[in-house]
Amino acid sequence: MLAGVPALAPAARLEELPLPAGGGTAGVSSIAADGTVVGTLWPVGEVLRWRPGQAPENLGGDTFTLENVIPLISADGATIVASYYFWTPGSDVPEAAPAIWDGSQWQRMPGIVLGDTTPFGIADDGSALAGAAYPAEPPPPGGFVSLQPWTWTAQTGQVVLDLPVGQGTGQAWAVSSGATRAAGFTIAATGATRHGVRWEGTAAHPILDGDGAPVGQAIACNSDCSVIVGAGVEGSDGSPQAWRWTAATGITYLGTVAGALPEATYYAFDTDAAGTMIVGSYYTIDPMFGASNRGFVWTAAEGIVDVVDFLAARGIDYGSGFGDLVVNAMTRDGGKLLLNGMDGDFQRRRAVVHLDGEAIFADGFEP
Repeated sequence: MLAGVPALAPAARLEELPLPAGGGTAGVSSIAADGTVVGTLWPVGEVLRWRPGQAPENLGGDTFTLENVIPLISADGATIVASYYFWTPGSDVPEAAPAIWDGSQWQRMPGIVLGDTTPFGIADDGSALAGAAYPAEPPPPGGFVSLQPWTWTAQTGQVVLDLPVGQGTGQAWAVSSGATRAAGFTIAATGATRHGVRWEGTAAHPILDGDGAPVGQAIACNSDCSVIVGAGVEGSDGSPQAWRWTAATGITYLGTVAGALPEATYYAFDTDAAGTMIVGSYYTIDPMFGASNRGFVWTAAEGIVDVVDFLAARGIDYGSGFGDLVVNAMTRDGGKLLLNGMDGDFQRRRAVVHLDGEAIFADGFEP
C-alpha cells in the first residue's frame, strides 16, 4: 500500500489522446461533460476535436491559441470557440476576433465593438463568452495600451466591463450563463501584478482574502460563478497559493504540495460544480528539464496533492518522468480530468483521466 494514501481510492482509467494522421504534435485545452476534448495541432495552429472513442478531427482554422486555455468548448459540448485571424481585403494586418464553429466552418462572432479581441472563457451552456480586447481606436504613438475586459452574449453583443479605481488594464477569464457574472484580473496603471476581480453585471469587485489582501488572477468558475478559483500572486506582495472563492466562505487557500518549492506559484485552472475538487498546476525546478510545471488535484477531503501521486493512488503510473504536466481542465461532476504535458523524450502527451467512483484498494486489488 502507498504510504500516506487512504486504503480506499476511487477507481480510475487513463485514456491517452492520439495524434491525427499526417504528422505534427498537439496540446489540449478544454473538455466537455461527455469527454469531448479540444486542442491545437502544432505547428499549424489548427483546432482539433477528440470525441469519445473516435479519431481526432481537424476543424482547421487560422487561429491564435494560448497553451492550456484556448480553444474553448462548452460543458454541453455544443459550442467551440477559438481566437481567429480574419483578413480584410487590402490590409496587410489580420484582425483577431473570436470565431464559433458552426459544424462545418468557423464563423466570426457578431457584435464586436472593440478592437483585436481574444476569448478566454465560455459559459457551461455556451451562452456567454469572456475575454480581453484592445480599444476600438488605438492610442496615439507611444501611448498606454489598456486591454479591456468584456463579456458577450448573442443578445447583448460585446459588453465592456468596469475596471476598479486605480486599475489600468484587465482581462475576463470566466463567465456565468447569460454573462450575469464574470471573473478575471486587473493590473494597476502603474504596476504589473495580476490581482483577482469578479464582476456582477459590469461592476467590478476586487477579490480579497480574510486579511484584506488581494489574491492572484481568477481563472475559472462554475456555471453561475458562485464558485471562483484562481492563481497565487506572482511576486512578493501576496500569497503564491491557489485559492477558491465563494460568497459564503470568502477565500480559501488550497495549500502547498509536499516537497514543492516554498516560493512556488500555484494556478487553479478549473473546479467542479460545488468547489470541492479543484485542479491546476504549480511551478518547480526539475533536475533534468529545469523550470517546469507540475499538476495538482485538490479535494476538500484530502487537500492538495501532486497529480502523479493522485494517479498512483488509483493504480495509474503516468507522468513521473515528464518534463511538464498540468491538469488544465475537468468536468463539473469531477468525473474527468484533462492532462496536458511533455514526456521525458520531449514529446507532447495528452490524456483524459476517468474517475468512475468505484472503490478499489490503493494497491489495485478489489476488496
